[in-house]
Formats: sequence, structure tokens, C-alpha cells
Amino acid sequence: MLTAPAFLVGPSAAGPGATTPAAAVIGSSTTNPTEAVSSTSAAAGAAGADTRATAGGDTSPPPAQSATTGLTTEQTRTRSATITPAQRPPRSFCGGALTFGTVTNCGLIIGQAEDTWTFTTTADSDVLYVQVVEMAGVSLSIRVKHQEGWTACDISAYHEYLEQCRLGPAGTYTLTVRTTSGSGKGGYTLSIESRRTPSTCERLPEDVFSWASAGVGGTLPAGLAARCFTFDQPTGSKLFIAEPHLRDLTYLHAEITDARHQELCQTHYADFDCTLSSAGPYRFFIDHIDGKAATYNIRLPRISQPVGCSALSPTGDLGTVVGQGRLEPNRRACHSFTSTTAGQAQILVDQQVYWWKLYDNAGGYLCNQSSADSCVLPAAGSYTLLVWSGNDYKARDYQVAVTTPTA
Repeated sequence: MLTAPAFLVGPSAAGPGATTPAAAVIGSSTTNPTEAVSSTSAAAGAAGADTRATAGGDTSPPPAQSATTGLTTEQTRTRSATITPAQRPPRSFCGGALTFGTVTNCGLIIGQAEDTWTFTTTADSDVLYVQVVEMAGVSLSIRVKHQEGWTACDISAYHEYLEQCRLGPAGTYTLTVRTTSGSGKGGYTLSIESRRTPSTCERLPEDVFSWASAGVGGTLPAGLAARCFTFDQPTGSKLFIAEPHLRDLTYLHAEITDARHQELCQTHYADFDCTLSSAGPYRFFIDHIDGKAATYNIRLPRISQPVGCSALSPTGDLGTVVGQGRLEPNRRACHSFTSTTAGQAQILVDQQVYWWKLYDNAGGYLCNQSSADSCVLPAAGSYTLLVWSGNDYKARDYQVAVTTPTA
């Protein structure tokens, strides 16, 4: 029987109770623990193979052991990602339901905040009057959207002024207010009114269509979008929007609409003849273009079939009629006369009056100060002469004389 020698490594090689020097374990000339462990593992592996061969077993080497088997290693640390807290959406301090004809105050809008307001119109194809008045430190923009998501209009309010927004079908709309640049801090007032279904609409008295009328007065609250009045006149009538009419002085703006809610006239300059070319009833909307509190006076004297005109008086000269009056600042004065026949007319107005216009009784324009030499009366009948002194700031006394054709 063949006996294979066994090589003992470690404490057994020194005999029971013997002390094994450290160099015997890790090698005499190395200071690398990894190499020592590897050498020991290799020797143990070879001895094991010899033993298995002697026993007639598998001579294949056992699975290699890790070089660091038995050693305690420090766990690898993973660098943690920087955690950025989610940004909070800009805080909105205002929003809610808007009511036609009221003024809503928002004390603060800041940065990128968006205020969402809602309103409902019960009429298709409505026109929305929007008045936004910005406080110091912020400029605003407005977007109006239908409940289905499409945009009806965008309004940029770099300055305070009334805006009109054409809507689509009846329903609920949102009105979003935001700062124009996404920065700044301030407040605002907001007001809306409906052209088709206004919150209120006061009836104008018949007296307001007379040249002798003192007018209908009142006060617009600060920030109000518009105030509505209603009236009836014969279709085809020609009116003069006597007050308010000087937008550059009063900052008041007026608009007249017909029964279909279509605009017929609005005030921009001092010469505001308005023909009611389609059927009524009519509506008269008035607003202050800067949204400020303001007093107003409404006068709509008729140029066609006029009422309240001062009649020119006959003189000793055949066909000559004369008159006089006092022009208040920014006002027109009306005089009437009758001609017994058609033909050339001569009109003389002193230099205190800068402008005049002549109309027939139906309101048809005939001539003015620049065409006096060709002022022809088309037929016998009544005529209307309007005089005014422009945008003057003081009252003026004047005289006028008209010589009508004779048969």
C-alpha cells in the first residue's frame, strides 16, 4: 500500500501546543496580506488534490477562493443626488365669479401669479366690455377663454382703458389676469358689462333729444366698465351726440347700438352726427376711458325734425332772417328758418363763430362755412343751421343772418 505524504501548514505543522510565527503564515519576505493568503490557499489546494488522488477521487481542483475571503472590507459609499424641493406655484390672492355691472377690487397680484375669474353670458355673439385699472407697480394682461378651452380675446392693459371682447356662444368663460412681464407687484380693479344682456339699462327721457334740453346727468363709479341707457327714435333719424363728445377733454366715450346689438356710432372727435340707419330700440353705452370716477351729461338733440331750435326772425329785407345767441364752450347752437322756394341762399355768421353746417328738415347735409357760395336750398321748407366755435374754453356771443331765395 502506497502512502502519500501529507504536508501540514499552520499550527499542526509545529506540533501540538507550538506557537506558529507570523512569518510562517504569511511568508517570510512579503508584507502583502493578499499575496500571503493567496500562497496559503494555493498550498492548501495542492494538498487537497493529492489527498483526493490517493483516495481515488476527483483530481480536479476545488473552486478558487476569493483573494479577499475572510477579510472584512469597508462598504462602498454611493454619492447621493442633490434633492431640489419642488417649487410652489405662485400664490394667487384673487379670483372667483364676476358679475356684470360691478367693480371688483384685487389688492395684490405678484410675480407670475395668475388670477382666474369666471362669468356667464346667456346670449350668443355677445360683446364684453372690460375695464381693468392697474395700480402702481404692475402692468397686466388679460385672456378670456370659453369653457371649451378656445381663446376669445387677449387684452394688454399697459394703460387703463376700456376694451371690448367679442364672445362666441352663450356659456361660461374664464378671465385670467396676469402680470405682463411675469414680475412686479401691485393691485387692480376689474369690471365687465354685457352689450346684449347688460346688468341694467335706464330709459332716456324724450327731452334729451331737444336742442333746448339741459341733458341727463349722473356719475360713473371708478373702475366701472360701462353704463347702459336705452331709447327709441324713428329709424333714419340723425342725432348729434352733444354730450359727451370731446373725448380728449372729458375722457368720456359713448357708443350707440341698434336692435341687433350692432354699433351705429361712437364718439371720437367733436363732430358726431349719428344716423340711426337700422331699427331700434337703441342702446347708449357710456364709459370713462381711464376707468376713473367721473360725472357725465347726456344730450342727443335731433338734427332731423329738430326740436328746441331758436327760430331766426324776419327783417325788413325780403327773405332775410336774423338771430343771435351765446355759444357755451364746446357746444353747438341750433337755429331754424323757412324758405318759400328753392334756390341759392346766403348765410353770414360773424367771426365769433368758427364753423357752421346747414341741413334740410330730414337731416340731409347741404353746405358749411367752406362751401357757402354754393349753398343751394333744394326745395321750399324748413332748414336747420348749426353753429359752434370749436373746442373753445370760453363762451362767445354771436350773430347770424340768412337770406333765402325769393320767387
